[in-house]
Amino acid sequence: MSQSIYLNDAACWKQLKAGNPDALGYFYDTYIDRLFQASLKMTDNRELAKDALQEVFIEVWHYRASIGDVQYTYGYLVKVLKSIILKKVKSKVIISELIEKDQGIFKDENIEELIISSDLAKEQKSKLNRAIGQLTTRQKQVVRLRFFEGLSYEQIAVKLSMNYQSVNNLAFRAMLSLRKQM
Repeated sequence: MSQSIYLNDAACWKQLKAGNPDALGYFYDTYIDRLFQASLKMTDNRELAKDALQEVFIEVWHYRASIGDVQYTYGYLVKVLKSIILKKVKSKVIISELIEKDQGIFKDENIEELIISSDLAKEQKSKLNRAIGQLTTRQKQVVRLRFFEGLSYEQIAVKLSMNYQSVNNLAFRAMLSLRKQM
């Protein structure tokens, strides 16, 4: 990336954080084609890719005040894009599972199977809550922000006033701990 583009992006980030919508327009015009190509590498679903792209810029605008210093705009936008696509894919999987479950209920499922399934889900939830209870306070914060609120590691770092690598390390250790206990 040439120095002049880097300086232009850096100035644009400052303008964006100050609330200038033209700065967002600059990022959109500059990166939309490359981001669309990147989104198609992440998913074959063109509609999902288009929706995710729009949400990237909505999120950037929404969280503009809390975004830290961005040195590599394209890399940052790709990470936001990836996070959004993963959330969308996960929610579609969950919705599909719920629909299948609902359809299963109407196919004369045995009431005992439903009770057993419900008990297993409660047991897993209880086990997860106990495992989360064993984490340090910071690990709990990172897990909550990442997996329950859907923030990116960059956003978590800003929110918790930590550096990016520390957030990654905390998340990694938290996941190791949870896997051991589960």
